[in-house]
Amino acid sequence: MRVGHAGVALAAKRFCPRVPLWLLLVAAYGPAIIELTLRPFGVTNRELSHSLVAVGICATVMAGLYAAIRHDIGGASMLWLTYALHWPADFITGTKPTWPGGPDVGLNLYDRHLLVWVVDLGVLGIGWWIYRARTPVSAGLQTTS
Repeated sequence: MRVGHAGVALAAKRFCPRVPLWLLLVAAYGPAIIELTLRPFGVTNRELSHSLVAVGICATVMAGLYAAIRHDIGGASMLWLTYALHWPADFITGTKPTWPGGPDVGLNLYDRHLLVWVVDLGVLGIGWWIYRARTPVSAGLQTTS
């Protein structure tokens, strides 16, 4: 997924408006950011950035830091979810590692160029539509602790 991750961040912003959009975008692209950061050092093992284990750990660290700094469990939960949704989104468009030594799985739509862009732009469009919706959002994730 390329631009579709931004759609996830936009939808998350709608449900948790107090979390900055830039931070939700960092969460949505988190595994890709880690992968790109490690590459100049010759580290190309995608298990360190995109495996289920890495995504779970990094999502938890990011959410935990946010909760500790902002004292906002709802916002931290939304950051965790936004980060964690990177893996299933990538499963749809590509192939990603499951766990260290485990298989790579995914639908690998990158072999079907038009279809991958339809899916990618569709996720972005749905995220934008949710972000721009005028109906009120329930206050479930808008409480701080």
